[in-house]
Amino acid sequence: MSAESLPGWLVAEVAEGIQRLLVLRLEGCPPADAVEAVALAWADAIVMRGGLWDEALDAPRLRAAFRHLAAHVTRWPAPSELWQHMPARPQPPALDRPAPAPQDKERILALLQQARRRLVRS
Repeated sequence: MSAESLPGWLVAEVAEGIQRLLVLRLEGCPPADAVEAVALAWADAIVMRGGLWDEALDAPRLRAAFRHLAAHVTRWPAPSELWQHMPARPQPPALDRPAPAPQDKERILALLQQARRRLVRS
């Protein structure tokens, strides 16, 4: 995947996360001048594994994952380790089922009564 096809917000979030990890100077850490290349490689790996990405839903998840990753690793991680720290996507609130309109209720009752009469006759 080319850098142009990666979502800009995702690359920015990953670059910020990579910078967070770089300041820790973990064993196996890439050189500081490679931040852009490392961020692009990580963003590409994340996009390849993750499917569809939505900035509103996923940017906070990426930030949280990098914070947790930084808190738990002792050497430079591979992109695949980010998934162990990625929170689940928030679920949309369940919608209440609308109450049937009064005319629908009457129609349903009438249909049920018809069905009952047919069953009694059988």
